[in-house]
Amino acid sequence: MELFSEIKNMIVSVFALEEESVVSEAHLEDDLGGDSLAIMNLAEAIAKRYGIEIQSEDIIEVDNVGELVELVKLKISSKT
Repeated sequence: MELFSEIKNMIVSVFALEEESVVSEAHLEDDLGGDSLAIMNLAEAIAKRYGIEIQSEDIIEVDNVGELVELVKLKISSKT
């Protein structure tokens, strides 16, 4: 749950949202209003924070916050 909280905080910061609106099922574009620039900024912040690479193709495939958390988990586990 810690990873979700950290990513949620990054989304709140990058997208300038209220914490309550960022839930696992929330769609990054449709529900949270993230445009392509904001989503790429988020991917860059996550990559820097966790020392992983997130390709633009990876982030395009992600629909919601929960899928983003799973992608980050996968990238972190494959790093070690």
